[in-house]
Amino acid sequence: MKKLVCLILALAMVLTAACFAESSTAVNVDTVSARENLTWEFQKDEYKLVCYWPAPDVFFDNYVLQGLEAFNEDFGQNVEWRVGTEWTQDVENQTCEGLRAQGFDLFYVFGADTAGANALYKELYDSGAKVVNYAGLVDDPQESAMTLCSNVYVQAYNSAKRLIEEMGGEGTIINVLEQLGDVNTQKRQQGVEDAVAEYEGVSIVQTLADITTAAQGHEKVSDALAANAGVKGIIATGGTASAGLATAMADYYAVNPDADHIVCATMDQGDEVMAGIAGGYVDYTVAQNGWAMGYVSPLILMYMADGWEPINWGAHIDTGYIFIDASNADSWQADIEAAAMEMIASIETEVLKAPEA
Repeated sequence: MKKLVCLILALAMVLTAACFAESSTAVNVDTVSARENLTWEFQKDEYKLVCYWPAPDVFFDNYVLQGLEAFNEDFGQNVEWRVGTEWTQDVENQTCEGLRAQGFDLFYVFGADTAGANALYKELYDSGAKVVNYAGLVDDPQESAMTLCSNVYVQAYNSAKRLIEEMGGEGTIINVLEQLGDVNTQKRQQGVEDAVAEYEGVSIVQTLADITTAAQGHEKVSDALAANAGVKGIIATGGTASAGLATAMADYYAVNPDADHIVCATMDQGDEVMAGIAGGYVDYTVAQNGWAMGYVSPLILMYMADGWEPINWGAHIDTGYIFIDASNADSWQADIEAAAMEMIASIETEVLKAPEA
């Protein structure tokens, strides 16, 4: 029997304007010593765990997968993972149903469709499996035990607040969104708009939407910059849109080397965004804790396999975020892992309830 640690991630790393300029300090993380403090003894040496992501994507490849692999190493498990061929609920259903037929019974899944995913989750539960939804919200009422993801409204709201402060509290903004039919995009849009509404001298001059590829984002942002002379800020709250925004900003300054600086805010840590931070044309990005999503989801599923149940069915566990700018561009991965471990409370008292004796 291996003793494992009790984890709960309520990573509410919401940074206020007062600390926006402060650099982050990396902290060494010792997960081995953390495991030694665990109280629950798991009932199996091996669990049938599987992770699904709807389509090839940098967020999964670079962040979630790292957390998954760290979990495997730390806890001696073998989480299988699958990435869908296209971002559709039909492909997700077929893949997960096939995995269930192979004997996997502990699933963590990013719902390809915020409404349709619930039907899949119910089907899996009805077959005897258990499900954690992760990385994005789905429609209520949820058919998964819980969702592990960032609070996308809070992220967007605080990112917009920081943007406005760096703009000097006045001026116009271009808001760059992804698919408006997605509940997560809707919450991000609301977060940006609510932040802007708090400043009399700030307004959104144009909203770009329905961006599904980086190339689309590049084109739409380039057109918007040309159409809105004098804009002081631009913000993207999705990873794909951010990649397009970053490359559009690089091209904008290449053509207009003497242009006034436009404060630029992005989401996630894609190569284009990180190059933008290094080059000075992206001011900061919001880093969701995908590492935590990949690491903590299977741990919760192992508890549930041993009879633990959610205290609040369908609860949203906020995995938090940090800002990345030039000051911590080289240390952010350590910062995220350290923040995850430092924010550990007790899964056995706040997220799950123990099986009856």
